[in-house]
Amino acid sequence: MERWSTTALLELATPGARDFSAAEPNSVDEHISIAEITVEGMTCSACTGAVEATLGSLTGVSSAAVSLLINTAEVTYDSSVVQPQVLLDAVEDLGYTAHLKAVRAPGPHLLTARLRVSGMTCSACSATVEAALEAVPGVAHAAVSLLQQEALAEYDPKHASEEALVVAVEDAGFAAKLLGSGGEARVLLAVGGMVCASCSVAVEAGLRAREGVVRAAASLISNQAEVIFDPALVGARDLVELVRGLGFTVSLVPADDLTSGMAERARERRFWRRKFLAALVFSVPIFLLAMVFSYIPALEPALSTSVGCFTVNEIVQWILCTPVQFVIGWSFHARAVGALRHGAANMDVLVSLGTNAAYAYSVLSAVHRRSLCQQGIHIMSMSFFETSALLITFISLGKYLESHAKGKTSQAVTELLKLAPATAVLLTLDADGRVTSEEEVPAALVQRGDHLKVVPGARVPADGVVVEGRSYVDESMVTGESVPVTKRSGDTVIGGTVNSGAPLIVKARRVGPEATLAQIVRLVENAQLSKAPIQAVADRISAVFVPIIVAAAIVTILAWFLAGVRGAFPADWLPVGSSNFLFALLFGIAVLVIACPCALGLATPTAVMVGSGVAASHGILIKGADALERASRVRTVVFDKTGTLTRGAPAVTAHALFGGASLRGALALAAAAEAASEHPLARAVLAYARTHLAPVEGDTGGEALPGAVRADGEAQDLSWVRRARDVEAIPGRGLKCWVRAEEQDWEAGAASPQRQPAGGGGSGEVRVLIGNRRLMAEEDVGISRETADFMREAEGGAATCVLLAAGQRLAAAFAVADPVRPEAAGVVAALRARGFAVHLVTGDNWTTARIVAARLGIRHVAAEVLPAGKADQVRALQGGKGGVAMVGDGVNDSPALAAADVGIAIGSGTDIAVEAADYVLMRPDLEGVLLALDLSATTFRRIHLNYAWAFGYNVLMVPLAAGALYPPLRFQLPPWVAGGISKTAGSVAGSKANRALLQSSSGGVFWLPAGGATPTIEPKSGVNTANRALLQNATGAGWLPAAAATSEPGAALPLQRREGPLRRAWPALLYRGFAAV
Repeated sequence: MERWSTTALLELATPGARDFSAAEPNSVDEHISIAEITVEGMTCSACTGAVEATLGSLTGVSSAAVSLLINTAEVTYDSSVVQPQVLLDAVEDLGYTAHLKAVRAPGPHLLTARLRVSGMTCSACSATVEAALEAVPGVAHAAVSLLQQEALAEYDPKHASEEALVVAVEDAGFAAKLLGSGGEARVLLAVGGMVCASCSVAVEAGLRAREGVVRAAASLISNQAEVIFDPALVGARDLVELVRGLGFTVSLVPADDLTSGMAERARERRFWRRKFLAALVFSVPIFLLAMVFSYIPALEPALSTSVGCFTVNEIVQWILCTPVQFVIGWSFHARAVGALRHGAANMDVLVSLGTNAAYAYSVLSAVHRRSLCQQGIHIMSMSFFETSALLITFISLGKYLESHAKGKTSQAVTELLKLAPATAVLLTLDADGRVTSEEEVPAALVQRGDHLKVVPGARVPADGVVVEGRSYVDESMVTGESVPVTKRSGDTVIGGTVNSGAPLIVKARRVGPEATLAQIVRLVENAQLSKAPIQAVADRISAVFVPIIVAAAIVTILAWFLAGVRGAFPADWLPVGSSNFLFALLFGIAVLVIACPCALGLATPTAVMVGSGVAASHGILIKGADALERASRVRTVVFDKTGTLTRGAPAVTAHALFGGASLRGALALAAAAEAASEHPLARAVLAYARTHLAPVEGDTGGEALPGAVRADGEAQDLSWVRRARDVEAIPGRGLKCWVRAEEQDWEAGAASPQRQPAGGGGSGEVRVLIGNRRLMAEEDVGISRETADFMREAEGGAATCVLLAAGQRLAAAFAVADPVRPEAAGVVAALRARGFAVHLVTGDNWTTARIVAARLGIRHVAAEVLPAGKADQVRALQGGKGGVAMVGDGVNDSPALAAADVGIAIGSGTDIAVEAADYVLMRPDLEGVLLALDLSATTFRRIHLNYAWAFGYNVLMVPLAAGALYPPLRFQLPPWVAGGISKTAGSVAGSKANRALLQSSSGGVFWLPAGGATPTIEPKSGVNTANRALLQNATGAGWLPAAAATSEPGAALPLQRREGPLRRAWPALLYRGFAAV
């Protein structure tokens, strides 16, 4: 079976260089091509090796890679030297069938650059940045996140550079800063003691001379040195020690990569808070002068006093409004000019047009009234400076509330970032591996190979392996599993998890951007950077939204003005002191500022950010927004069996004792016999014995027996196992040996088997046989009716029986099977109750497949299917209603995962980047499948509601602002009120609604009937608070859906008690997860 290596898996999620082909276009001949060949008939790795070697030996072939898993060979060759048919003939000469699948040209070697972009306020801004980046020669793709204020660009380093990307964004009118690029790491050092130019030159020269340093620059002015380096060759601590060795003091400046988003959001909130408070200082007096004091008889004469033909009221409002319009509101005007200069239009354009129109009209009105006054003509003041000032004030308030709400949507990722420890205890070891000293260092200085001490209650500083100690580690922050996991020597630990028991010594393996925590955050951020297909609708509308609104405002002004001039409405419709033009202008300005393009632009990103954040906080990683959308349409779920519905490893599921043998005695004899074997069944029996016999304290340093090696290469402690001698393995049957027996191996009163003395004393050795029925028959060991019944029952449940005999007498039988996951029945039943069609596709035999399917209530079964055949099964199902989700372990299920509309891979803690999967469950728990599907459906219901709200708001409010209600009701919406509605009731309400409405979802609801009757699960649409409480009561009490093979999809299902403590009931988790956000 072909597996992805952990390193290969992690590289897919690690930010940096991504090689999309085997060659670069500018470094190879134009005749270089890549052929994809389907090879049928390969059965093992020897076959793939033969095909690979044959193809690689052909003249003109530069490389060949063959995959047994997908029966495909990828060959890079020179088409001027060799033709595809020659490749096919070479494969067929080996006895295989070959078909040419495709021929393509090699793609460019692309790097990925991540930029921090400041100043984006709506989807039109993000579209402008995206277009600016994609216009740079050499950029293959760009994605921009409005919520994260980040941009991701994939570019060919031969044609584009990081500097060119930053310049392109800045030319578009936004501030840009490079966060990272390629596979390199960046560190900023604060260097003390540099007093002249020669000092900075010495620092640069010393750094550049170090192997692994790509670039280094030291600044005498800032006393800092920026170093770009290859983390595989040199570490941050090496660089610090190097500069210190040059005679300077040095410290690490906190990195501005993972935490920069939080800092940026905090700065944004502070910026708009200051803007709002500053505007409020000026706007409150303007509002009082315009709306209150002018109508107080005692104050009106003073305010109407003429000073140079200007009234005191006009002069004071003009003076107070000007700094609001051109100082506090300057950011709106600057961004509007930048957008228009690049042929774009956004919310800032609407705000700038509206406020400048109000301000300009007020100034012109005041000047015009003054000129008439000088001619002896006195008219009422028609200025409205309060409109401009209050508009900017309320929009600044809305921006502040919006930035606060956007920060809340990324709360889950923020909480993950906070888990990274700030410091680590670094150990220094001597040549014999003894600790000579320990030092507390910043966690950013931890390097690969460092030995770290993790005290109880502390967080693990980096991904690594335990080299000493035994403890419990809380991994809930990564996997969602609330029960601490036992860790002993040789076990892997994840950075950011909490040591809950005794001290551990850990050897660091992955640090910085390679660490699991960093990759999870980066994977979630990349998912939030991606766009769901449904967002294309909003992008197209946003592109023309502002021009349409500007046109609507102009039409509104012209319509009302011409109607007034031609007497189309009574003269008393005009407010006192107003004119036809002012009357029309106020309607037009209200149209400009009440329109809300932000609502359209944020409809999808906010929901995706909340959904992916909730998923990540519960150990579910989503590869992109398009995966969320596809999962929302899934109506068929296909499960693999081995490793998915089952645990994927043989285990003893039942045992029976015969002839008076005690359980501990039988297990002691079985463990002694099986300790030297590497057979999977032997390992299962040995593991079962360990749970009953091994010391509770764990490893005691005992000598490891032959073959007692875990998968990670670390020797197990088997000091608790008795020694066996004269071990003889009999292929296909089992083994026999001699083991020391003791009196307590048999129950009191039972006759012990005949023993051979072993050096005197009260104990001796007994001949032990362990294996199958054929071994017992050959050794003349009788099988009783009781044993035969046990074997028949076990084999009927798809288990294999291992028989144990001591002294020619049967002592025990063990049923060994790949056990079904305890949550599998409940998950399948819940899926069927929610209307999903559930299928089982496996490569196992039909007998085992049918038994597992019957046990879980799965009607549709396909067995003895090869990996490539699983993909065919998935494609066949895609012709039906809705999408198809494939759930597998991400190893031999990769073709099916890739073929499905949604691939869901069950991971194992750090395998977080299974290439073919769209969803990765960080721990092997099928309840995550329910959460993933329900979350996807809920997220896209939220997106549809967001769009309905956004369209509804603009369709309703724009005509209202244009004066649709003025003829019947004499209702005119003041522009400053329209602006306040736009920002406070628009974007903010939308962001908060995402979090509020994500707390509800449709689907199966647990109902607890009165009187203690068996509860049922019923598919209901909508879950109110009372239902949710009943649901949590049911799951908290230990109820899960009972598998019912005869139940129809959508029908009510009975519940069943779940044995043991209920670790995590999926519905309660789902609602708690949404409520947390």
